[in-house]
Amino acid sequence: MNTRARFAELLNPEDVLDSLWRVLTAPHTTMLLLIIIAALVCVATLIPQRPAEAVSDPSANSLWLASVRESYGTAADWFIGLRLVDARRSVLLRGLTGLLTLNLLLGLVDLIDPRHLLPPSRPPEGQTLTASTLLAETPQQFFDRVKEALRAHRYRLLAGSSGSWLYADRFILFVALAYIGLLLTIGGLALSERTAWWEEDVTLRPGQVRPVGHGTGLALRAEVSEGNDGLGSGNRDDEPTELIFLREDLKVGQTTLRDHAPASFAGLWFYPTSTEPVLLVQAQDSEGRNLALQTPQTGAARFTQVELRFREDDSPRYLVVLDLRFGRQLGRRFEQKPNEQYVIVPIRDLSLRLVYNPPSPAEAAPAFQVEAFRGSETSPFYQHLFTSKELVEIAGDRYTFEPERYAVIRFGRDPGLAIIFIGAILTLGGMSLSAGQRLRRLWVVAHFAEGEAHLHFTSGTAGDRTPRWLGDLVQSVATTLALDVQSTQSR
Repeated sequence: MNTRARFAELLNPEDVLDSLWRVLTAPHTTMLLLIIIAALVCVATLIPQRPAEAVSDPSANSLWLASVRESYGTAADWFIGLRLVDARRSVLLRGLTGLLTLNLLLGLVDLIDPRHLLPPSRPPEGQTLTASTLLAETPQQFFDRVKEALRAHRYRLLAGSSGSWLYADRFILFVALAYIGLLLTIGGLALSERTAWWEEDVTLRPGQVRPVGHGTGLALRAEVSEGNDGLGSGNRDDEPTELIFLREDLKVGQTTLRDHAPASFAGLWFYPTSTEPVLLVQAQDSEGRNLALQTPQTGAARFTQVELRFREDDSPRYLVVLDLRFGRQLGRRFEQKPNEQYVIVPIRDLSLRLVYNPPSPAEAAPAFQVEAFRGSETSPFYQHLFTSKELVEIAGDRYTFEPERYAVIRFGRDPGLAIIFIGAILTLGGMSLSAGQRLRRLWVVAHFAEGEAHLHFTSGTAGDRTPRWLGDLVQSVATTLALDVQSTQSR
C-alpha cells in the first residue's frame, strides 16, 4: 500500500475532526515531517548561513554576501536567490518544527489515552479474524472472560461504553519513549537557540589569564603540555590542555581538555579545537627602550609585543575575517600562507618576515626563520634560523623571539544540551525497542445473537496478510474460551 492510500484510509467522511486527528497523529505524517526537516537541516549545515548580525546591519550584510560570493563563486547567487543562506531561521523550518511538535504531542495523547479509537469512531482498515461459540452465560460475563484472556497476554484494555467494543494494545511504552525523546530533543534545541552562548576560536598561551565574562565572574588560565622537547614536533592537537579556573585571583577548579573530549565546569562547556604554534616578538633599541610594532592583521595599532599565530599546514588559503560583535570594525584580510607572518617596525622603516617550518620526523622541534627588509626592498638584508627563544640584533636593535604553543578552544553555556542528550537517548532506546517488539493494536467487537457469541478481532496493521501475532493471539484466546475460529477477512 502506497503512502497516498495509507493517508486516504485515515479519512472519516462522517467526522472531519476525527479525520484531522488521524492524519496529524499518523506515523507516516511523523516520518514525512522528519524527512523534510532533516533535508532543511542538511541545507543549513552544508551552505553558509547568514549570521543574525548581518540580517540587522546592512553594511555587515553586504560584506558577508561579498565573502560568500568570493568563496562559492556563481553558486552563491543560487544560494542567495533561493534564500538557502537563511534556511536555519526560515519560517518554513520553524513552521515544520512546530507542526512536528503538535504531531508528536497528539500522537503521545493517542498512545496514552486512545479513547477516540472507540465508537462512534471506526477502527482502521486491517485484517480481521472471527471466532464463535455457543453462549452459556450472560453476554457481560462472556465479555469479561474475553478481557481476562487478553490481560493474561499483557494487553492494555480500553472498553467501549456499549460493552461490546474493546480496544487493546501492547508494547505501547516503547513507542511512547521515542515520542517523548523527540519532544525533549525539540525542546532542548529551542532552549539552546534562546539561551546558549559560545565563544569561538579563543587562544590562550601558557600562563595567560582570560576572563570568561557573561556574568560568570570566572577567569581561566591554560597550561599546554609541551613534553620534553619544548614546542614539540608534528601535529600536537592530541596533547592535553590544563584549564585552571580563577575567581578573584583564587583557584576554584581545574579540568583537563583532551583531543575530541569536552570538559565542563560550573555549567560551562569547554571544547579543545587545536593547539597551534605562536611566536612572541619584542624589540628594543640600543638604550633598552621598547620599539612599537605592527602587523598587517592589527592595522595601524602599535604594540610593544606582538603574537604571531601559525598553523601546522602550509597550504595557501584565502581568509575572510568578519568580527560582527558590537563596536568591532569589519574587515577582510588575505593570508597567502598560514605558516608565514609579518611584523612592521614603523620607526625604523623595517619589516620582518617570519616563516614557520614544521619539524620533519627526524627533528625534535620546529624551526622559525626571520628575514629583515628595509623599506620597499624585496631582498632581505638579514636572515636567521632559530628553534627556541632567542635574542638577535638587527640593524642595531635587539629583537626577542619566543616560541610558544597556544591552546585554541571554544567554550560557552548551553542549558539545552542535557535535555537534547536525554531526548536522544530516549529516542534511540524507544526506536530500538520498537524495532524488536513492534506496537500491537487490536480491536475486539462482540455480537450476540440466537444464543451464540461472535468475536471479531481486527488488527491495526494494514496489509494483505494476517499478522502472525494476531493469529497466535486469537488461537490462544479461542483455546481458553473454547471458541471456534471461523474465518479470516480483510476489512
